[in-house]
Amino acid sequence: MKRKIISVLLAVILLQSTIMATVYASSLSDSLKAEQKELEAEINASKGKQNEVNNQISSEQAQIQQLDASISASEQEIKNLEIEISELESSIAQKQAEIEAKQKEYDENDALFSERLVVMYETGEVSFFDVLFSSADIFEFISNYYALSELAEFDMDLLESLEKQRIEIEEAKKGLEEDKSKLNIAKADKEAKMNNLKSARNERAQKVNSLSAESKQIQNDIDAANKKLENIEAQIAAELKRIEEELKKQNGGGSGSAGLHFDGSFIWPCNNKYITSTVKNRWGRKHKGIDIGASYENVYATASGYAYTLENPTGYGHYIIIIHGDNYISLYGHLNAFKVSYGQYVTQGQVIAQSGNTGSSQGAHLHFELRRASSISNFFNVSPLNPLDYLPGGYTLAPGATTES
Repeated sequence: MKRKIISVLLAVILLQSTIMATVYASSLSDSLKAEQKELEAEINASKGKQNEVNNQISSEQAQIQQLDASISASEQEIKNLEIEISELESSIAQKQAEIEAKQKEYDENDALFSERLVVMYETGEVSFFDVLFSSADIFEFISNYYALSELAEFDMDLLESLEKQRIEIEEAKKGLEEDKSKLNIAKADKEAKMNNLKSARNERAQKVNSLSAESKQIQNDIDAANKKLENIEAQIAAELKRIEEELKKQNGGGSGSAGLHFDGSFIWPCNNKYITSTVKNRWGRKHKGIDIGASYENVYATASGYAYTLENPTGYGHYIIIIHGDNYISLYGHLNAFKVSYGQYVTQGQVIAQSGNTGSSQGAHLHFELRRASSISNFFNVSPLNPLDYLPGGYTLAPGATTES
């Protein structure tokens, strides 16, 4: 449509030039003056229509980007809910097993106590005076006295144990009901978000279909790039899952963070503190870390932990992830060279790499991400943290670094 408008404009301008030449070659007649005014009005109208179309395209693509951001956020929320549902289901199963075990123990002790009551009823209540007067001598009395005391203590311990178990079972059942309630809420929330996601996707599809051919091609290019990023994340997630399985084997089923003590403090991953891009929505997707203008410079471990050197040619390029304690995980992308080996324990401030321009990068820089995940394989299932909230100050933002686009 834009090309058609431009062709109309060129034809109108050419016609205007021809008329103007004729006018100046001979004296302007009233009819030519009137025609000139009409052509000028048509040109102005065409220019206005062209601006309107341009504004409309810009507005529609901006709306599509907003919908993409909303869709991405909804997908992330649904992933988080799925994790919550999985954890709740696991917790419910565990609590049910605990309740069954406690109930079994309670029933056994209750049966034992009932037997004691039957015996006491059948034999009659024995008092200390009965023991005293039935004893042949002081030594037999002492012996009978201690036997009776131990029996009474046993009964009291058994009774206290029953009461304790009863309270524990009631509390466990209460916790179980709370988890079931949370599970129902999470499932209902997930269903609602799935419906909202479906509506947003339908609305997006309608807006894309309403775009001009040229704008559709631009949007298709953007969608293809985003799809490529999703595939990259899927590849990385598979690699992180493999690392997690390795760590479980090494730690006897643990997550790999056992033994790591994180004090909560980070340092800058490089000496350069010039931020060229921040965590923000960009073309319908979130830029999930910060870009630092470090050109082939030393990269440091922001905190101690286990470092893993990895490769992703179409995404992060050469990159490193470091597993810190307290579920913190950091990522360093587009590296030029590694300075540590796979699985090596590194200390805060240790040189781990050199920044570079590998992978999907438009110039040498350092991409730095920070997340807090319950496991390594959940790295991409949790929202990224803003590293600037965790790193010391003193940085400089490039013009437009924080602009949402």
